[in-house]
Amino acid sequence: MKIWKRIVSVLLILVMVTGGIYVGDKLTTRGVSQRKYVKFFAEPNEYDVVFYGSSHVLSGIQPMELWKNYGITSFNLGGHAASLGMSYWVLRQSLKYHKPRLAILDIYDMYAHDQPYMDISFMHYSMDAYPMSITKFMAVQDLLKDRSTAAKAELFFPFSVYHSRWDEVTEESAKAAFDSGFFNSYSGSEIRYGVAVPNAIERVKPGDTMEGSEGADTYIRDFVTACRDAGVEVCFMRVPYPACVENQMAENRVMKLAEEMGVRVIDLMKGTDKDEMLSSVVVNWDTDLVDANAHLNAVGAFKVTMYLGKLLQQYYGFRDKREEAAYSNWNDDYANVYIPALNADMLLQTDFKTCLMFAAYPEFETEMTVTGDYEPDEVCEMLYKLHGSRLNVTRVQSIDAPEVQDRADYDMDGEAMAPGTVISEQAVPVVRMTVKLRDSGAVVCDKLFCR
Repeated sequence: MKIWKRIVSVLLILVMVTGGIYVGDKLTTRGVSQRKYVKFFAEPNEYDVVFYGSSHVLSGIQPMELWKNYGITSFNLGGHAASLGMSYWVLRQSLKYHKPRLAILDIYDMYAHDQPYMDISFMHYSMDAYPMSITKFMAVQDLLKDRSTAAKAELFFPFSVYHSRWDEVTEESAKAAFDSGFFNSYSGSEIRYGVAVPNAIERVKPGDTMEGSEGADTYIRDFVTACRDAGVEVCFMRVPYPACVENQMAENRVMKLAEEMGVRVIDLMKGTDKDEMLSSVVVNWDTDLVDANAHLNAVGAFKVTMYLGKLLQQYYGFRDKREEAAYSNWNDDYANVYIPALNADMLLQTDFKTCLMFAAYPEFETEMTVTGDYEPDEVCEMLYKLHGSRLNVTRVQSIDAPEVQDRADYDMDGEAMAPGTVISEQAVPVVRMTVKLRDSGAVVCDKLFCR
């Protein structure tokens, strides 16, 4: 009898300790990984496409636009600074939940470091949401094979690194930790806001390659093998960005390897045959980047997504599911999750060119009232063209002072003016931008910009 009491006592202690760690983990872990995966885990249907790779694909592909315009279901599992090794293990873990018809891997930066090099602080984004399993154990052992036991424990039990956040836990954050209603509104992707212009870069010839880094080719082959073993078609993709000469040579090597393995590469960074400088037939370097050396902004990502959608239909024959009852949840999410999220993000922007860029989304229409003190530069003129007929610009002598008092929150550089600031000669209102939803005419934001 005493033995049974001891066994029961030990079991109760184990349950209490395990439960305590679980609750502590949920309460203190920064929930960005969980929020990213909520919709992915919960989707009742199989996906057409799942995207893998680094932040280039994370901010470069917009699944809800693929749905709205092509009826293709997809999810973006790209991760911040995700190494090739991380993409492989995210694939392995994600296949336990969904086996899409097609897995697409972005080829950016595959040879930047000896694989599976990656900053552990970024690993949490891609790993924390997955529960402990044999596959996760193997992933951590592989990704951190040369690091300490403490580092590995950090990924096995995120609570071990986040436990110091107890003083940040509030009633609201505690509810959110256990509420699946808090999730990424963009089907895994992250939209970036800003406009930056890169320097001109020479285009490298397709035959010019470089040596691969240690382990990279193995992960590439293993990614393809894992897909094929699971009955999933696999494709590589190059999202447009101002790639330096070394990166272009590395990507040429990947494309050569893909050819050897019989893997299609969708190269969205192709220019015309006459281009000596790096360019893309899909995006415009002057309007479609959020930073000058890497990532697409919101409109650049929209362009890439639209172009990719046509190719996916052409190459893989995905049927349009927008009218199918089994996929009505996608229409609901577009109307009730995606559009409100876009509206909220539009409202938050303060930089003039960013607002002009973001308002070019086809979901919006824009009215601008401008004074003689405003003259658009070359980039603004190009941003105008993105709007087409959805932008109406009216020139006036001045913007009405009473309205200025209510709306003078921004200058032309996006710096918020102090509350109660009186408009003077030093802060002259020159542009009023009113953005509305095309379908309903509802005002999304009404911003004033000053010089």
